[in-house]
Amino acid sequence: MIKWTLWAPVALAGYFFSLATSAQTLSVEGRGTVEIDPEYASLSASVSHTANTAAAAQAAVDRAMTSLFEGLEDLPIDADTLEAGQLRIQPRYRWNPRTEAQEFQGYEATRELDFRLLALEALGETLQSLAERGATRVDTPVYGSSQVDAARGQALALAYAKARSDANALADAAGLTLGAPDTISTGSRPPPALRAINRATPAALSAEMAPRYEPGLLSVSATVSVTFGTSP
Repeated sequence: MIKWTLWAPVALAGYFFSLATSAQTLSVEGRGTVEIDPEYASLSASVSHTANTAAAAQAAVDRAMTSLFEGLEDLPIDADTLEAGQLRIQPRYRWNPRTEAQEFQGYEATRELDFRLLALEALGETLQSLAERGATRVDTPVYGSSQVDAARGQALALAYAKARSDANALADAAGLTLGAPDTISTGSRPPPALRAINRATPAALSAEMAPRYEPGLLSVSATVSVTFGTSP
């Protein structure tokens, strides 16, 4: 009687262990993409000037920055995003190989300008205004939309549907029955990518008529990894 009392739990434990080791899972990954129209563009520009004195360099940059602000007054920008960076002044030197020494070139003053353009049809006019009013560098516009979060939700749903479809196909091929998902995880959240349709050349900035820009679509993607339980 004592033997049976000792052996019964051992046999039962072995039986459950066998069931656990025979459990099967199926891991798949799905990707979904949703394209939306951009609503606005974030723009960055800077003004730089080099002069013999720091005061002269600062004065030139201040004049150019004032002109940039005046050019933006009639454009559809978000005033709350308009920001002019702090003035930076630093001496500039150039290596002279003949004298093997650094030669002082003057003081360079630099200031940056950032803002959001709310109407994309005014993008060409805005870029032309920046170039004509003294911007020495204009960065590529960064497009955005208030619908990015909603589009990512749709992309996640598409990604999961794709993952489940692939899992069903694999389970059928293996002669298994697909169960509920055990784990679901998403990849890192990438920024929306721009798929350009048309872009004006830099030379167009100096033309009499402001160039037209067609920024294309914002592509919002999501990746989902899912592990499903299966049974024979």
